[in-house]
Amino acid sequence: MTDQSVAKTIHLSPKEGASLKQMSLEEHLPEATLLKKLVLEGLAHRRLGWACSAYERGELDISSAARYAGLSVYEMLDELRQRDVELVSPEQFLEGLKDIANLFDMPELREVTEELRAS
Repeated sequence: MTDQSVAKTIHLSPKEGASLKQMSLEEHLPEATLLKKLVLEGLAHRRLGWACSAYERGELDISSAARYAGLSVYEMLDELRQRDVELVSPEQFLEGLKDIANLFDMPELREVTEELRAS
């Protein structure tokens, strides 16, 4: 199986084109290579931002957010810490306690979990 490329075309203003040319000279890269690099960096940045936001909204768990962003779970946790995103919400914590109570048949813990949830 071979990878196939997909060609995309963009239009730049003269000023943007001059900036691209200058940057390609500074980076010692052909303009096409630099454009690809910039697009890939931009896509990675957007995916990471979306994954962090989705995690913060509770739409993704940490593993899914990391996978979407193309990071390890450890890297994703570090990124979330840098962005001051709460890693475990009180609701997630209580849900985890409830799961432990059910798994180990601990009615006292289950009762405390329900009391905390009600308060």
